[in-house]
Amino acid sequence: MKLKKVIPVMMSIVMACSLAACSPKAGQDSKDNSEANSSGQGEVQQDDSKKDFDVLNVGILVSTVGIPALYAQEQGWFEEAGLDVNLQIFATGAPVNEAIAAGELDIACSGFASIYSLANADCTYLADINTTGGMGLYVNPDSAVAKAGNTLADNADIIGDAATVKGLKILEPLGTAVQYMTECYAAKFGLSPDDIEQTNMEYAAAFQAFTTGEGDAMAANPPYSYQLEDLGYTKVCSFDAATGVNMYDGAFARNEVVEKRSEEVQLFVNCIVKAMDALQDSDVRYEFTSQKYKDNAQDFSEENLKKELVDRTYCGTASLTSADYKFGEAWPAIAEFLVTAEKITADNLPNVESSLNPAFVSTAAGSEVSK
Repeated sequence: MKLKKVIPVMMSIVMACSLAACSPKAGQDSKDNSEANSSGQGEVQQDDSKKDFDVLNVGILVSTVGIPALYAQEQGWFEEAGLDVNLQIFATGAPVNEAIAAGELDIACSGFASIYSLANADCTYLADINTTGGMGLYVNPDSAVAKAGNTLADNADIIGDAATVKGLKILEPLGTAVQYMTECYAAKFGLSPDDIEQTNMEYAAAFQAFTTGEGDAMAANPPYSYQLEDLGYTKVCSFDAATGVNMYDGAFARNEVVEKRSEEVQLFVNCIVKAMDALQDSDVRYEFTSQKYKDNAQDFSEENLKKELVDRTYCGTASLTSADYKFGEAWPAIAEFLVTAEKITADNLPNVESSLNPAFVSTAAGSEVSK
């Protein structure tokens, strides 16, 4: 098994079914020499014939969504299952979509940007991996929005009113979950996206700009949301409060791979679910995640990582088999929003719903999972 780093690519807004930017460049490979851990939850089933599978190219982000794949690799579970997994690290979801569209990746573990690949009718959604808590929209505590307080009788977790929100200049990476949150927040006051000013910036650049006086608000993801809270900025909404949906980051695959290499896809999902079960142990998760973040120069602190572990939980066997769990629940609602926002076409809307396939996690969990 190999771990391949991809040089970060400046994220662009992905609004169409095909992606035209250049494919990311590959970095150095490194062999995984970890021994299989026989004490993990459950056993990853392997065909007794020990088939020689082709390399399975998997794109990941070094964030909550990518940690289970890295953990499964380090524990030797992919190898134990007979898989030859080549993990490729990407900076953001946009270049992951590019690599999927180009056939350079077979499977991806990614975030909000996955919706564009699902809308293309060329991919299958395989698994919810982690909840996406910790996102929020932040303003200065002395701003008019903050001073307006809560004005919505049906939502005590949202601050502001139509008069103070209209015309707000918001710094955020467009085409991401936080843009969805921002526009849903504005809609709570009867405002459209045209009533606010959204400025496209990557999180790090937006954080630097906002904290030095640019813009009226920042839509942030961890760890920047935690840092803004530590600096005393006012959180006017969370993702859940603004959108009303429970979103997960997850894994998806090209349809061709699902059709022709379904046994490998199932074994991969088995390993991911096993890793998510193991990472329910907060000490194990903290130690492993902090090391991977350090290895990949991710910006985090001990305190913020502990917050992330609380805000972003893994969808292991217990979650998959709970009575109130619905597979891929948020994606259709998000797709409808993106049609309204003219980020995907109405013709592509049905593709998102049809891409959701809970069969692989059902097998991994040993129980039928519904959507």
